[in-house]
Amino acid sequence: MQATELQNSVIPTTTIIIPAYNEEGRIGKVLEEIKDFVKANNLTWDVIVSIDGNDNTEEIVKDFSSDCPFIKHQKSQGRSGKGYAIKRVVDNSTGEFTLIMDADGAVGLAEIVRNFHYLTNYDVILFDRYTNGENEIPLFRRIPSRGFNILVRTMLGLNVRDTQCGYKIVRTDLIRGAFRRVGVTNTFFDVALLYHIKKMGGRIKEVDVMYSHDEKSKFNIMTEIVGQGASLLAFRLRHSRFYKYVPHWATELYLKKFRWI
Repeated sequence: MQATELQNSVIPTTTIIIPAYNEEGRIGKVLEEIKDFVKANNLTWDVIVSIDGNDNTEEIVKDFSSDCPFIKHQKSQGRSGKGYAIKRVVDNSTGEFTLIMDADGAVGLAEIVRNFHYLTNYDVILFDRYTNGENEIPLFRRIPSRGFNILVRTMLGLNVRDTQCGYKIVRTDLIRGAFRRVGVTNTFFDVALLYHIKKMGGRIKEVDVMYSHDEKSKFNIMTEIVGQGASLLAFRLRHSRFYKYVPHWATELYLKKFRWI
């Protein structure tokens, strides 16, 4: 299905947020797809690219903005973590729904938008990369991801098959409220965000999605295992009756070493 075949009546106003850390090699293709879709359907959408890093990403986004004023950006110095990159701009979301997208283009916009009809009955649409047997995801990503998912389900009671997919649609007032409760800045923010959305009564729909693994992905297996593992333990402690016994030095160590990874 092509995105241009959809009727505007089923497409709610949406703000797209794209966190981008040194994405000069990939961001242009993603913005081109969004630009074509928004113009073809005459939508009143807007796009916010939340930029970290020091490459040419900002200049590429500026070039798109000159032709498409609905494409905006916010630039931070250095690296603050994917979670914080989204959190610092989420209050600027103007659409009824907020669509979080990665800058890698691993999931096509048409693939995302064809599921918008679920928003009639749900507040959140999550995309599952692992149920679709056609997706070729390397074992070095699949195995730790599935193991981590088991831990999340067991320790937090979060019944979601793929918490770490970088694509999700959330009702804007709900994602704003949930992010106010999220203190994690690294890629574990997805788990924290969904945990708080569930606590707030958000209705979640998870669907399988066509996903194209990028061999140039910045994914670092050891960094992710250490960072995600430490964050899961810290988050579980933070939301347990034992948190008051955690020594201050342990909290400070986590904030310095793991929170942003």
